[in-house]
Amino acid sequence: MKAKRILSLLLVVIMAASLAACGNSGSLGKTAGTDSKDTKKETDAGKETSTDTMDVTEGGETVAAGNSEIDFNEEPYTLHICYAVPGEAQPDLAMITEKLNEITLKEINAKVELEAVSLFSIANVYALKASSQEKMDLMVLFPGGNYLTNFANSNLLLPIEEYVDQWGSDIKEVLGDTLKVGQFKEHQYAIPQNGGIGKMASGFKLSISLCEKYNINPDEIKTIEDLEAAFAVIKENEPEVTVLMPESAGGGIIYSLLDYYDTCGSGGGILDVQDDGSLKIVNQLETEDYMNACKKVREWYEKGYISKDVLTAQDGGTDAIKAGKCFASAVASIGVAKGDDYNRCVTINETKPLVTTSDSQLILWGVGVNCERPDKAVQFLNLCCASEEITNLFKWGVEGVHYQLLENGAVDNSMGAAWQNYWWMLGDYFKGYTANTDLESAGMSSPEEFKAAESNWQEEYSPAYGFNFDPSNVKNQIAACDSITNEYQLAIACGTVDPEKELKKFSDALISAGLEDVMKEKELQLNEWYAAQ
Repeated sequence: MKAKRILSLLLVVIMAASLAACGNSGSLGKTAGTDSKDTKKETDAGKETSTDTMDVTEGGETVAAGNSEIDFNEEPYTLHICYAVPGEAQPDLAMITEKLNEITLKEINAKVELEAVSLFSIANVYALKASSQEKMDLMVLFPGGNYLTNFANSNLLLPIEEYVDQWGSDIKEVLGDTLKVGQFKEHQYAIPQNGGIGKMASGFKLSISLCEKYNINPDEIKTIEDLEAAFAVIKENEPEVTVLMPESAGGGIIYSLLDYYDTCGSGGGILDVQDDGSLKIVNQLETEDYMNACKKVREWYEKGYISKDVLTAQDGGTDAIKAGKCFASAVASIGVAKGDDYNRCVTINETKPLVTTSDSQLILWGVGVNCERPDKAVQFLNLCCASEEITNLFKWGVEGVHYQLLENGAVDNSMGAAWQNYWWMLGDYFKGYTANTDLESAGMSSPEEFKAAESNWQEEYSPAYGFNFDPSNVKNQIAACDSITNEYQLAIACGTVDPEKELKKFSDALISAGLEDVMKEKELQLNEWYAAQ
């Protein structure tokens, strides 16, 4: 049995590694279990009650959490929680853990151990922990869509819908329909983090200093023609400056020109809603929108707006703008702030951003198969959704040590080098403090104004929102398609080749590699899922 588990987990590592390359809406594909009743841990903690909100009983022995009461007579359970970091753990992790334990002991009779895991080695770390039966109660999946279906299929995660029903009233209230993105094969395998806006806009960052120098008003750039007029000014007057770059090294430019779309998972193909309302998966390379975007970027390349070494450049547009080496960068994430001290963001897409399953899966929390108390794990996630204190502690650190609240109620965290958390990883984003730098970038005076603007953000939801594609039946075809995509896509996406010649080659190669099998399987699963909604 143990040998089978190790083999299964090694397959998870291999599959996750191959899927991680699929990226997000800037690629042709992106990822979004099985019944495992024999692995599900049973617990008799808590009795049902009609209480729906958290309320500590003064001097008592129980506390209401979710829909049940927590037993404070038992020994506190210690939750081992793996969270993601871009590099090493922050120096003040112990301080944050101590403060967090003060809250969790009081509210859910549990202690917390935090383990920082590099987001670049999540699959390897989790596979080794599970195969060695190492304690792992809560595990962050980051980016969640790259791991959810694989981990669920391999029994690395426990189904937790019963625990959410019993202990998760705040989870349900905060997340609502977003909970669907953590579901797979009729089970709740993960809890998504509420990170604020569901889908950022795509567009372009422009250098503030160069805009001011040549009297270019970003607020007046609404169309491709407006953008090209600015490009022409910079090209004529700043020969040493690259006019346009991808957001990051190895990225593409065409995605800031495409209409918003839903890939419905990995392997290729995008969602196309038919006139009769039915859902179909089509080859994106054969769409007019894709060809037009490729032609435009090719035109910019031939005009010299895009550097000849764009495919091998080590710097991305964001850093190059700060260094004064670039005027514009194609970006996929423009929110309310619309920039920072160095750049101002503009959008030329007139449609509303389309929220897809993967857009809500950047951060997912799963309960590990070796967790002895999944009820405590879900209690903790529920507490995070309810607690403003935990939300801000994990994001900003300790007030007076890592950040200070300014008179306008916003956060200045320039003092907090020993605790820098780049993502809203725990808690409810809308219970969190707003960074003062975001207020300044948005030209707003208060966090309330900023949060109101985010609440009014205009977006639409894909008809396939909540669908998680299981690639198991076509994993070989997906691997072959990924290889073809790596060969063709970047050059086309940056305009270095003629799309009218190369797109046909690209599409034919994908079809030969099994793209149609992938699309057929995806469409079949999608329509089965859709019919059940």
